[in-house]
Amino acid sequence: MLKIKGIYQLPEEEDGFRILIDESWPENLSLEEAQVDLWLKDISPPDPDQLSEGDLRGSADVIGENPGELWRKTALKLIRDTEKEKGTVTFLCSTLQSIKELQF
Repeated sequence: MLKIKGIYQLPEEEDGFRILIDESWPENLSLEEAQVDLWLKDISPPDPDQLSEGDLRGSADVIGENPGELWRKTALKLIRDTEKEKGTVTFLCSTLQSIKELQF
Protein backbone atom coordinates (compact mmCIF):
# COMPACT_ATOMS: atom_id res chain seq x y z
CA MET A 1 0.00 0.00 0.00
CA LEU A 2 1.21 3.51 -0.82
CA LYS A 3 0.17 6.47 1.35
CA ILE A 4 0.86 10.20 1.54
CA LYS A 5 1.10 11.94 4.89
CA GLY A 6 2.22 15.28 6.28
CA ILE A 7 5.68 15.16 7.85
CA TYR A 8 4.40 16.91 10.98
CA GLN A 9 1.76 14.23 11.63
CA LEU A 10 2.80 11.78 14.32
CA PRO A 11 4.51 8.63 13.00
CA GLU A 12 2.44 5.47 13.26
CA GLU A 13 3.42 1.83 12.97
CA GLU A 14 0.97 1.52 10.06
CA ASP A 15 3.13 3.98 8.05
CA GLY A 16 5.58 1.19 7.27
CA PHE A 17 8.60 2.52 5.36
CA ARG A 18 8.63 6.33 5.55
CA ILE A 19 10.06 8.33 2.63
CA LEU A 20 10.49 12.10 2.89
CA ILE A 21 10.00 13.69 -0.53
CA ASP A 22 10.74 17.34 0.36
CA GLU A 23 13.82 18.97 -1.15
CA SER A 24 14.78 20.48 2.21
CA TRP A 25 14.53 19.10 5.72
CA PRO A 26 11.43 20.35 7.59
CA GLU A 27 12.11 23.11 10.08
CA ASN A 28 12.12 22.34 13.80
CA LEU A 29 11.94 18.58 13.27
CA SER A 30 14.67 16.18 14.30
CA LEU A 31 15.45 12.92 12.54
CA GLU A 32 14.24 11.04 15.62
CA GLU A 33 10.92 12.91 15.65
CA ALA A 34 10.36 12.43 11.93
CA GLN A 35 11.29 8.74 11.90
CA VAL A 36 12.24 8.96 8.22
CA ASP A 37 13.68 5.80 6.66
CA LEU A 38 14.71 7.42 3.37
CA TRP A 39 15.00 11.03 2.25
CA LEU A 40 14.59 11.57 -1.48
CA LYS A 41 15.75 15.17 -1.77
CA ASP A 42 15.00 15.28 -5.47
CA ILE A 43 12.14 12.98 -6.38
CA SER A 44 11.72 14.53 -9.82
CA PRO A 45 13.64 13.04 -12.73
CA PRO A 46 16.94 14.79 -13.37
CA ASP A 47 17.28 17.29 -16.19
CA PRO A 48 19.04 15.40 -19.02
CA ASP A 49 21.44 18.33 -19.46
CA GLN A 50 22.65 17.86 -15.88
CA LEU A 51 23.63 14.22 -16.36
CA SER A 52 27.21 13.34 -17.12
CA GLU A 53 28.28 10.44 -19.32
CA GLY A 54 28.95 8.31 -16.23
CA ASP A 55 25.47 8.77 -14.80
CA LEU A 56 22.10 7.58 -16.08
CA ARG A 57 22.80 8.96 -19.56
CA GLY A 58 25.39 6.22 -20.24
CA SER A 59 23.12 3.49 -18.86
CA ALA A 60 20.13 4.81 -20.77
CA ASP A 61 22.08 4.85 -24.04
CA VAL A 62 23.06 1.21 -23.57
CA ILE A 63 19.46 0.05 -23.15
CA GLY A 64 17.98 2.55 -25.62
CA GLU A 65 15.96 4.75 -23.22
CA ASN A 66 16.08 8.38 -22.31
CA PRO A 67 17.58 9.15 -18.85
CA GLY A 68 14.33 10.50 -17.40
CA GLU A 69 12.45 7.30 -18.25
CA LEU A 70 15.24 5.15 -16.85
CA TRP A 71 15.16 7.22 -13.65
CA ARG A 72 11.39 6.73 -13.31
CA LYS A 73 11.66 2.96 -13.77
CA THR A 74 14.49 2.74 -11.25
CA ALA A 75 12.62 4.84 -8.66
CA LEU A 76 9.40 2.89 -9.17
CA LYS A 77 11.23 -0.41 -8.79
CA LEU A 78 12.81 0.77 -5.53
CA ILE A 79 9.44 1.88 -4.16
CA ARG A 80 7.55 -1.24 -5.31
CA ASP A 81 10.27 -3.57 -3.96
CA THR A 82 10.16 -1.73 -0.63
CA GLU A 83 6.36 -1.95 -0.59
CA LYS A 84 6.53 -5.73 -1.16
CA GLU A 85 9.10 -6.13 1.61
CA LYS A 86 7.62 -3.73 4.19
CA GLY A 87 3.92 -3.85 3.27
CA THR A 88 3.34 -0.10 3.29
CA VAL A 89 5.31 2.87 1.97
CA THR A 90 4.33 6.32 3.20
CA PHE A 91 5.46 9.43 1.33
CA LEU A 92 6.01 12.31 3.73
CA CYS A 93 5.89 15.97 2.75
CA SER A 94 5.52 19.40 4.33
CA THR A 95 4.00 21.22 1.35
CA LEU A 96 1.55 20.56 -1.45
CA GLN A 97 4.31 21.52 -3.90
CA SER A 98 6.21 18.35 -2.88
CA ILE A 99 3.20 16.23 -3.84
CA LYS A 100 2.80 18.06 -7.16
CA GLU A 101 6.46 17.34 -7.98
CA LEU A 102 6.04 13.62 -7.29
CA GLN A 103 6.24 12.44 -10.91
CA PHE A 104 6.15 8.79 -11.88
